[in-house]
Amino acid sequence: MLVILDSSMLMLPLEKKINISLELERILPISFEIVVPKIVVCELEKIMLDAPPSTQKKAKLALELVNKYRILESNIEGLADDEIERLAIENNSIVATNDSELRLKLREKGIAVIALHGKNKLALFGYIDS
Repeated sequence: MLVILDSSMLMLPLEKKINISLELERILPISFEIVVPKIVVCELEKIMLDAPPSTQKKAKLALELVNKYRILESNIEGLADDEIERLAIENNSIVATNDSELRLKLREKGIAVIALHGKNKLALFGYIDS
């Protein structure tokens, strides 16, 4: 099963000292592959150009982290959230995000979501086929 990471999840390790891969292994009872949509990479590159220095630092680390995972081809036009939703439905995937609006939108569509729960742990919200 694919686990799609968004930019908020990729920037979380610097903020909360979380190892995303280890946390996903801890909470997921299934075999999975972590992927990052191309639109998320583009979003992080844009943050590197436009955001305040502290956010740029998180985006830089996130772009380094992206190299560990497979880039999932995606549309690079439009909103990243819409493309993540489309990819999750198309691939029957889990989405890892710390964006509360996206999380709600995905849960309304029945898509399982992984998000920060507590100080530095991730949790699964929703059901997955094992």
